[in-house]
Amino acid sequence: MFNTIEAALEVVEARRNQVYGIDHLKAALEALGNPQDRLKFIHIGGTNGKGSTTNFTRAILQEAGFRVGTFTSPHLISHNDRIRINDEPIIDAHLLFYINQTERIWEKFNLSMFEIDVLVSILHFIDEGVNFVIFEVGLGGRLDATNVITPRVSAITNVDYDHMAILGNTLGEIAVEKAGIIKEGVPILTTEKKQEVLDVFMDTATNLNAPFKCVEIPEYTGMFDFKVGDVEINLRNQGIYQIENCALAIAIVKSLDLFASNRAIKTAVESTHWAGRFEPLMEGVYVDGAHNRIGMKRMIETLERLPKPWTVVFSALADKDHHEMIEMLLEKVDTVIITEFEFNRAAKATELAEDFDVVIIEDFKEAIDKGIEMRGEGTTVITGSLYFISDARAYILSK
Repeated sequence: MFNTIEAALEVVEARRNQVYGIDHLKAALEALGNPQDRLKFIHIGGTNGKGSTTNFTRAILQEAGFRVGTFTSPHLISHNDRIRINDEPIIDAHLLFYINQTERIWEKFNLSMFEIDVLVSILHFIDEGVNFVIFEVGLGGRLDATNVITPRVSAITNVDYDHMAILGNTLGEIAVEKAGIIKEGVPILTTEKKQEVLDVFMDTATNLNAPFKCVEIPEYTGMFDFKVGDVEINLRNQGIYQIENCALAIAIVKSLDLFASNRAIKTAVESTHWAGRFEPLMEGVYVDGAHNRIGMKRMIETLERLPKPWTVVFSALADKDHHEMIEMLLEKVDTVIITEFEFNRAAKATELAEDFDVVIIEDFKEAIDKGIEMRGEGTTVITGSLYFISDARAYILSK
């Protein structure tokens, strides 16, 4: 029994790196009578964009009058951010209540932090009487703890190289893991276009009698203007890559056969902002959670539509392909500042910099200050890791 949320989270977060799998949580839920079966789920996976797609989907459903629970990860600000209803994080008192309520279960079944979060979210959403729950996959799909549900619709944004030590070394192998969220008879949507990946999705869907749809990605007519069906949308500075996430979210809602007017869709997506996804923090200064090759490619595509000179402050986790990401940046931007931050998996600035022609400033606060100073009339982006931009974001907003 924990008396404070701080004490509870200290114990829960210490279970962060336990074995990746699904069996323990399945057993725990079965012991509780499978409470997840009482909720209407939407399941969203993919290498990049699943958090943004979750947020757009939530916004449209909420604007249409529904009460929507979301479970996403990792958090940028506080642990509570993972579990939200209508975009409001679970309050400390409720989070503490559910951690205490389930302590016997998560101790008995040796649940990881992520599995505890999933369990807590399910119980919270039931008690709060939400109409829909959107689960964002944490890692992969087949063995992810969110894959204990049978959703009304599933979606996979895309597949690219990430977490290869766990998911596989080829796109086909990774696609098989992502396709693990496809369920018998449940519609599956994707914005993926690579045929190697689509073949895996289509084969899996066919075997499971799951209706399969490739969602068309609309062309943008202006810097951030595009049209989905009859809905004209402007995403302002949210990132070019958000166009396909938005299109997928609209397709998800339409697949549910719910009434959501064009006006509700437009209002929802244009007013939606997802912290850390090409998020403006001050004039010409953005943070973006790009942490792999495809994420960096999409960040650069957005940066190319903004004023020069371009400065990037970069840090990353040691187990990511930071070499390739830095190479991509050096091909396009004017200045790359390499830094480091306090996290057990973070790479040192000197390791990241290698022999690259970059500026090294080990203290990330000094690096950010330098990046802002170098902005001039141009654009500065802080990027490379969601964990890094969490610290960076807090620092900039405190200034």
